[in-house]
Amino acid sequence: MVAQARGDPRLLAPLCGRVDTTGAEILFALRHEGALDAGDLLDRRTRIGLVPADRAAALPHVQALLAAPDG
Repeated sequence: MVAQARGDPRLLAPLCGRVDTTGAEILFALRHEGALDAGDLLDRRTRIGLVPADRAAALPHVQALLAAPDG
């Protein structure tokens, strides 16, 4: 996962205080696992979506990664 961060330490930190998943893990799912959208990432790839409060907290972070030009 470190390679997915491409030198950006923010991608190695948890998405938010409620979950341990990192931005690098999200990027890996996008680039190598065929994740399609935020719902796919949160509900299927990471299972963050199992807890509605965690899903709500992580969603803006995932959407920002999806919107990034290299996301």
